[in-house]
Amino acid sequence: EWLAGAKAKLPKEEYERYGRQYQMFQRIVHVYETQPDNFPRLMELMQEIQEYGQPPADIVKELAPGLEFDEEGMPKMDGLGGGG
Repeated sequence: EWLAGAKAKLPKEEYERYGRQYQMFQRIVHVYETQPDNFPRLMELMQEIQEYGQPPADIVKELAPGLEFDEEGMPKMDGLGGGG
């Protein structure tokens, strides 16, 4: 739904990348629902989806309000981790 509505706003390459990312998510959900104990396959698909980068910022903001990203597009994890 988001992808269809955003098509006119996105550059072609970005729209296609998000489309492939969406297809990967569908594959992950399918394997999870039909073979929930197939951890190797789930991990393989999770690694593959990384090739498509971060999901759209609008969707991330909706799922995780307040989450911020650094200049490289990685989530900022202020306050987490070992403070050394």
